[in-house]
Amino acid sequence: MKTYLKPMVLELEDLAEGIYAASGEVVPTSNDEPEVPAQPVDYDNDPECWIPSFWEVQRVSSNPSDSFVIYKIKGVHKTGLKHISSKQRVSVMISSPDFSSAVCQEYPVTVNGCTVEFEREKLGDAYGSGDEFTCDIRLNCTPEVAAQISVTGVTIYCTHKENVQGGWD
Repeated sequence: MKTYLKPMVLELEDLAEGIYAASGEVVPTSNDEPEVPAQPVDYDNDPECWIPSFWEVQRVSSNPSDSFVIYKIKGVHKTGLKHISSKQRVSVMISSPDFSSAVCQEYPVTVNGCTVEFEREKLGDAYGSGDEFTCDIRLNCTPEVAAQISVTGVTIYCTHKENVQGGWD
């Protein structure tokens, strides 16, 4: 495989014929590494645009009729990205599937084993803005499970849409 090096452009005021930029030079690279084609970005499932965080808000493990754990989930769309994010799929990983139900007041959730998911579809413009959201996830469970269960990770998948200038990142 060959690597293309970008040409250097110099701007000098005293040149009579203007600016000249020769095409860059091609530098051969090692043939030891096989060429791997670039993987296209799945713009309906891109986890690189959002910065997720989470923390425990409340834990009630002593009430047999109403034991639960509440976690706050926060997402921040990275600044400097030049696309909008019209919908986000949020996947919350739980340490155990032993909770009886999961509730989010802001969005309907689906539960699949140790994963709770919801879609946020409120904001249609995250263009370079650092859009952010927070919501609470309540895990209802027995007192024994409530004493030990926790959120182990959060992934926020971005849905890229064309930005207001008609382009993408």
